[in-house]
Order: sequence, then C-alpha cells, then structure tokens
Amino acid sequence: MTPHEPDRPGPVALLAVGCGTAIASVCALGLVQIQRTLSGAWGVAAVVTAGALCLVLARAFSRLTHVVPSGAGLPAFLSRAFGRRVGLRLALPYLLLMIALAGVETRIVGVLLARALGIPAGCGAAAFLLVAWAVCRHGIRPGYRVQFAATAVLMVLLGVLAAMSLLRAPAGALAGAAAPSPAAFLAAVGQAFFLFMGFELLTSHVEVAGSSRPIGRALRHTVWILILFYGLLAAGFAVEPARPDRADWLTPQVGMAEAAGGAPAAVAVIVACLLASYTSFAGALLALSRLVQVLAGQGVFPRPLARVDPRRLVPARALDALTLAGALAAAAIDGRAATLAVLGAAAAAATLVYAGVLWARERPPFREDGRSRGAGLAAAALAVVLLALGAGALWEALPPAARILEVVHAR
Repeated sequence: MTPHEPDRPGPVALLAVGCGTAIASVCALGLVQIQRTLSGAWGVAAVVTAGALCLVLARAFSRLTHVVPSGAGLPAFLSRAFGRRVGLRLALPYLLLMIALAGVETRIVGVLLARALGIPAGCGAAAFLLVAWAVCRHGIRPGYRVQFAATAVLMVLLGVLAAMSLLRAPAGALAGAAAPSPAAFLAAVGQAFFLFMGFELLTSHVEVAGSSRPIGRALRHTVWILILFYGLLAAGFAVEPARPDRADWLTPQVGMAEAAGGAPAAVAVIVACLLASYTSFAGALLALSRLVQVLAGQGVFPRPLARVDPRRLVPARALDALTLAGALAAAAIDGRAATLAVLGAAAAAATLVYAGVLWARERPPFREDGRSRGAGLAAAALAVVLLALGAGALWEALPPAARILEVVHAR
C-alpha cells in the first residue's frame, strides 16, 4: 500500500455501517407505534412485510449505484432519471428529515444519560454530539471500526433481551391477537419502513468502497440482517405487558426492560440504546457528509463543504455543518407530538423516495435493453403501493390532525 492510498472498507465494515445507520434508539418508538396499531404476531408480520419490500428496493439501489456510482447517492440517481430540479426536490426533504431524526436521537441520548448518570440531559446530548463528531472527523477507517464494534454489541444485547422476553412469555402470547383490518395492517407496514430508513445511505460510500459491487452485496445483506433483528425485537415487544403512557415515553424500551428484569435489564438496555444512538448518528454523519460534499462540488451547497482530506477520506467541513444541524434539530424538536410527527413524516418521505427509486429504475439510463414490460408495470404498481403505505403511516402518526379532519367531515 502506498503512503497515500486510501483505506477501503471491507464487507463487514459496510454491513456494520448499513445496519448501524438504520438501527437507532428512536426505533423503539416506531415499534411501540406499530404495536399500538397491531398486536401480537401481526406486528411482526408488518415488520417482515416492510423488510421484504426493502429487499426489492435493495436490488433497485444496487442497479442505480452500478450505473451512477456517485457519493451523492439518492439525489444523483433521481436527478439522472427525472432531471436535476425534480431529483433534488424529491431527495432533499428526505435528507432533511434524516437530520431531524438525528436531532430526536440526540435528545434520547440526553435522557438516557440523565437517567444513568444523573447529569443534565442537555449536557449529555452535547457530549454525545461531540464524541460522534470527533470519531468521524478522525478518519473513515477509525469511524468504520468503531461503527462495527458498537453495532455488534448493541445487536447482541437487544437480541438477547428480546429472546428472554419471548422465553418468559406464556405459550400462545404471540398468536392470540385478533386479525386487524387491511387498512390497519397497511398503516403498520408503512410505519415499519421507518425502521429500515437509512440502509440505502450505503450507496453514498461507493467512492470510498472503490466499486459498486461491494455496495450492492452490502445493501442486500443489510436488509436481511435488519429483517431478522427487527422481527425478533417486534416479537419481544409484542409479548411484553402493555404499559400506559408515562413520562418516560421517549425511552419506552428502558421502562419495559426495568419492569421485566429490574435494574440490571434496564442498565443493559441503556447501554444498548447508547450504542444504537451512536451507530445511527455516526453512520448518518459518514454517509450524509459524503453526499453534502458531492453536492457542494456541484454547486448545490457552498463550495467549501466540498473539500475532502485525501488520506482520511473525510469531508471535515461537511461533517461540521451536519453536526451543527443535528444540534439545532435536537433543540427544536421538543415534546411527544412533534417527535411522533417527525417519525410519521420520515416514514412518508422514505416511501416517497423509495417509490421514486423504483420509477427511476425503469427509466434511462438505468433500464437495461430488453427488460420486459411486465417488470416495469410491477415496479410502477409497487411504487403506488409504497405511496399508499407512506400516507397511512403519516395518518397514524398525526392523531390530532386526523381528529380535526374527522370533525370537519362530520359537519
């Protein structure tokens, strides 16, 4: 290796980044929302259904990355298919909501640290931001290594706790739920897309990986791992006793663990949640900074954000800007209603972008010569289904708005 040859992430590192970016502490809120819409094994089925659709999307993302291997990821794909203006309008709301989710994650970390160490929540959140920023800024290789270690530990911890919940549950606890209405099931599937949100940011690492082939494999394998992991967690949540709304609504997983296993279980969940928050935030920083850097080079963002350290492969100024944006989002998103609205809007934005990706897959330059018309019609039908699922997820996440509309309709 020459002195200036950049380090390339291996397949395990890419899997850790893909899984770590998707798995976040805020996903516990998503699982609780799904269990409020459905119950028992139906919640697990909704998660698995969303994952199966993401497998289809992973193949589409793999094709798009092969044709347009760009660190800009989503905006580059959508711009090539629909034109720059339409592509940016489709992608930027999704990316802004990713930053909003990072802000929610930061608030959760503050609450967790306040509960574990007794320090002010704001101080804990600020410390978390600084640590994640410093590790990512140090270089792409250290960032990948920490991402792998944290992702492995959190998945083992949460998987063991979910398995313990299932072992303690009475026989038939999952199978006893009544069948939901089709509308309720589809709404829950739309909510479940939020759990997988972020796996596609792996496409932004194609220039670091050196080719599109490892990215395509990592996309598919990431989704399979997430299906198994979230399916296990959903089953664990489903068999736990229902708890009324409490002041710890932002961290329901900690309260449920404490009720089931006492203080040791609560401590283990807090550790796992802190790791999940780190992997999600750091993964988003690594991927989104590459995207911001490429778009800055194209004039979408200020030009200084396009500078990259050739050895560390880190766009330092883009990382700085994204960390500041995450801090501002954490300060602005306050309260349960605002948090759930962000979750619903994120799920809806994800399904909108995913529908756009399916349509883009069937347009030049991504459509292969000789591709059957049936494949195009199937992609269009699935895109329409995704839009419907996103609308259902947004409706479920905005109960005040739903009540207002129902009252207006009744009049």
